[in-house]
Amino acid sequence: MPDFRDIPDVELLKDSASRTPDLTRWVRLHGEPPTRREVKRRRRAALALSAGWLAVQFVAFGARGDLPQLPLAYVLTLIIGPISAGLLALVLAVRRGAQGLGTRAALVGACAVLGPLGFMIAGLAMHAPYERGEQGSLMFGAYCLYCTVVWALLPLVAAGLSLRGAFAASAGLRSALLGAGCGLVAAGLFTLHCPVVGRLHIALAHGGAALLAALIGALFFTGSTRS
Repeated sequence: MPDFRDIPDVELLKDSASRTPDLTRWVRLHGEPPTRREVKRRRRAALALSAGWLAVQFVAFGARGDLPQLPLAYVLTLIIGPISAGLLALVLAVRRGAQGLGTRAALVGACAVLGPLGFMIAGLAMHAPYERGEQGSLMFGAYCLYCTVVWALLPLVAAGLSLRGAFAASAGLRSALLGAGCGLVAAGLFTLHCPVVGRLHIALAHGGAALLAALIGALFFTGSTRS
């Protein structure tokens, strides 16, 4: 008797073909995907633009006049720490990970939230570096919040444009982490400029800006970074 088990089932093949993604339609909707060289060029340009923007802003605003009076622990916690954490967050957000799916979603989400919150908690916990320091008014706090967000915004826009269609998984969380990373770097740099030592000012005006940048990343850049 002939064995028909090796003959493919035509109906199953048709069903499988119907579930195969229509690459022509995808290209028509999203355009041709960038080559690896183009992606690298975009990222280098975004990095150069962001670094130049922050450097120009810091030179224009200047360093705080009480910098020699600040204890090392204060500088490490509220200036160097946030900048380092922000850079690490950016690396984690763009990391390809296993099979190009990026870092685990739980870790990405935790870092996007805990990074800015950690800065805010540190700002509340740190004692004033010296007595009778400037505490900062509500108006000045709003000014610092606005400036810090502006400092973070252009690097975030540059990152979002250079990473169009780059996130195959967890695009919302990774975009939030991009925002948090840009916000933390901006918050650390702005603390290097702002002479106010009030705990609430640092926590809400500087740290709040990093949290706001994370929300901006999640709300406005998820669509562009999702592949």
